Amino acid sequence: MGEPRVLVVGAGVSGVLLARRLRDAGAEAVLIGPSDSGAAGRPADATAASGGLVRAFEPDPAARSLAAASLAELLGDPSLATAAGWRRTGSLYLLDAGAAAGVDGAEVLTRDEVAHRFGFAGLPDGTVGIWERRAGYLDPDRLRRTVMRGLDRTETTPVARLDDRVVELRDGRRLTGDLVVVAAGAWTPRLLRAAGLPTSLRTKHIQYTRHATGRADLPCFVDETSGLYGRPAGPGRVLLGLPSDRWDVDPPAPEPDTALAARVRAVATQRLPGLDPRPVGPPVSAADCYSEPAGLALRHVAGAVHTFTGGSGGAAKTVLAASRLAATALLNTRTAIPVPHGQTEAD
Repeated sequence: MGEPRVLVVGAGVSGVLLARRLRDAGAEAVLIGPSDSGAAGRPADATAASGGLVRAFEPDPAARSLAAASLAELLGDPSLATAAGWRRTGSLYLLDAGAAAGVDGAEVLTRDEVAHRFGFAGLPDGTVGIWERRAGYLDPDRLRRTVMRGLDRTETTPVARLDDRVVELRDGRRLTGDLVVVAAGAWTPRLLRAAGLPTSLRTKHIQYTRHATGRADLPCFVDETSGLYGRPAGPGRVLLGLPSDRWDVDPPAPEPDTALAARVRAVATQRLPGLDPRPVGPPVSAADCYSEPAGLALRHVAGAVHTFTGGSGGAAKTVLAASRLAATALLNTRTAIPVPHGQTEAD
């Protein structure tokens, strides 16, 4: 029996990497979806909008395992690092000491050490920092475009609808496969519902702004005590964001949330003394897909249909390892994969 033909719907970084993993394993992978989101005149999809933070530490053990494996692959493959536009800046993860866990090669810093070394202010008592000097960020859109050029079969015509083993394109063509994987990010729930398939996936707004800092030494960071995250964004500039509370937004991109941008300014000026509160340019606003529990993973929907999404703006740090696991699961089972513990088939 030959390897299956897999139709991968969605040309974000998750879908592109999954198609590449399947192809490298000997399967026939057909990537379906427009590849120019974020180009001039088009709204950015989640891949084009992503800040691309990559580190080994995550509070959740399962996510930490995927993140560590992804970082190790990136650091161990210079050609992959180049393709991904990799920038090593270090990563600082701030959280309550009771939730901290060890990571190989990471330092655990006290609140005073964080303030002294990185200039963060106003951190609550009991805060610690997980410092990974080998971490940093990549450019998910650059990685997508580079990997896509090496694929054997791509279809850029948008999808009209999908069925158990069929994807119908807007030009009327019908593509058939042994398996269908919907990796279309914020478009995934809409495609599943239109096909009459169950889903509990939801869309969520993601947004960040750029600010001047006057500093050249600020690393990538996540501050769980306030929700603020950021990374360098050019000389003397930083990209900053907070989690959005806007759910079920329509793709391709929601309108910027001015109230969220104001909260980012308020929190950032407290945590990062010397920050210029005036943003550099308008906010970057996009929509992505969220699952419960959150995280990029392969999930069975029904029949031969699966999804590969759910990272909600944070998939860059796990996509390398998650796409490898997803391709292996698809090729090993040929049909439906087991539903992860604690999830329902519709998750």
